[in-house]
Amino acid sequence: MSDNNAGSNTPNGTIERVECSPENIEQGLAKLVLSLIELLRQLLERQAIRRMEGGSLTEQQIEEMGKSLMLLEAKIRELGEHFGLTPEDLKLDLGPLGRLQ
Repeated sequence: MSDNNAGSNTPNGTIERVECSPENIEQGLAKLVLSLIELLRQLLERQAIRRMEGGSLTEQQIEEMGKSLMLLEAKIRELGEHFGLTPEDLKLDLGPLGRLQ
């Protein structure tokens, strides 16, 4: 199992175990934390879209929220690159809910 696949599904659908060795613990922890932050970012983005479509945000609030979400996404990518992680590595398998896009 490669370090980038720790905890992911294999092609046959089985879940791989996370290997915690001194060599990959930092990357594994970064992957876990960044995946959770990406999940929260996507949830915030979806909520912002619902609020925008519902008319409960001003133009200024929409602009500020959009900039904030874009900055957060850029920071997640930057940190991921620092730890050798791609955006694909940060996608979580949420079981019956599907994969985090």
